[in-house]
Amino acid sequence: MKNQILFFIALFFCGLQASLAQTKPRFTQVEVGFLTGKTKNIWEDKTESRVNFSFSAFHGKKVFRNQALGLFLGLDHYPSVTLLPVGLGWRGFLGKSSKPQFFGSLDLGYGSTLLEKVERTDWSSTWHESGLMLRPAVGIKLPAKKGKWALTASIGYKRQPSYFYEGSHSQSENKPKIPLFRTKATLPAGFSYLSSTSILYHSLNFQVGILF
Repeated sequence: MKNQILFFIALFFCGLQASLAQTKPRFTQVEVGFLTGKTKNIWEDKTESRVNFSFSAFHGKKVFRNQALGLFLGLDHYPSVTLLPVGLGWRGFLGKSSKPQFFGSLDLGYGSTLLEKVERTDWSSTWHESGLMLRPAVGIKLPAKKGKWALTASIGYKRQPSYFYEGSHSQSENKPKIPLFRTKATLPAGFSYLSSTSILYHSLNFQVGILF
């Protein structure tokens, strides 16, 4: 799994370097932290507290004074699934860049299930899917005394859905296609039975990191 994560992150930043223009200042913000929230155990009909690992990397350029737009990549490890959200991000700062600044951020994207395995046999398939991820946050930026980098700390709200599918094939010799992003049909072609379990994660997200 580590190699997959490193490859995906490297590919992400290579694409950013090629896509962002060279004419305006660019910066990268890398943060790690945790997600706190509640998860309902549907089998025992009770709610349990959770604390999960979270990582995010934002790379963008200034489009207005003290405001930047760019792309972000994340990794969120929940009790039942690991998601890789990727999408568009905004950062807005208050005050002079040479002094401590408050900032606001908004990330909006899709939670990929690239790291989750698709289990298939002649007669059945199981897989994970996700959907729209939203994370508004506020934080503080503390510039270093020397060098063009700064420490950051933020607190935000993160919303992410997760879906788990279990299906039986109509015929053992023909494995049905699994949708690339989202299963829309109640019973996709090639399945005789399909069940789904959906979880909507609402989390309070604390992160600390570095901006350079």
